[in-house]
Amino acid sequence: MAVNRIETGIIDSLIQGGIPEGSVVLVIGDAKSGKTTFQMQFLYNQVVLRGMPGLAILVDLPKREFLDISKGFGWDFSPILDEYLYLVDAYSHRIKSAPKFSFSEDVIIDPSNPTQIAKFVKDTTSSLVASGHTGQMVGVITSITPLFFESELVDIYKFLEELKDIAHRYRQVWMIEINTGVEKPEVEAMVRAIVDGIIELKMFEEGRTLRRYIRVYGMRKTAHSLSWFPYEITPSGIILRG
Repeated sequence: MAVNRIETGIIDSLIQGGIPEGSVVLVIGDAKSGKTTFQMQFLYNQVVLRGMPGLAILVDLPKREFLDISKGFGWDFSPILDEYLYLVDAYSHRIKSAPKFSFSEDVIIDPSNPTQIAKFVKDTTSSLVASGHTGQMVGVITSITPLFFESELVDIYKFLEELKDIAHRYRQVWMIEINTGVEKPEVEAMVRAIVDGIIELKMFEEGRTLRRYIRVYGMRKTAHSLSWFPYEITPSGIILRG
């Protein structure tokens, strides 16, 4: 059967043209390996270039910094903010214990509350459907690490299963980010087991230089290599090499 896929604009040559619709994909890797850059680039390619609705839940950086960093790569989200792309602030709550709603009426969610995040994704999808849209969209969470600090394992499991249910039902593609080795081994193993695919970014020291490599595995409905492929972070984003 033909599989409808959502292009990443980065690793499509490795995964038969893109990520299968209805997938929750784990983006995992070393600190500073480019995980957030990968997600920004994916959002830009789908939301700005192709007009797909997008939702970004920002946990580890403020909204302004997200926009500034992305603009530095040439990805300007400002013209489509709150129309096609919704940036949800989970950073302020984590850093400043901000209220759930700011004075500008922007939603500020608690990243340590998996139930609240799942409900927000579900409500956003319902709003799309109510407006006549199919409910299909792309989304990223940068990152889900704070979920592990205060949440029980069962709550994290329920959150991931709820996110998968929404993604599968409405043909959404979600990317969730964690750093390698930060979480307890049993938590990381559980996340790897639940998701529909894994994109791993790694930095290896070769001689006196750090080299970046990426690999994909466990991507459902996709035939792909399990090898590491070199990549670089250029002024215009992530580019595969070799």
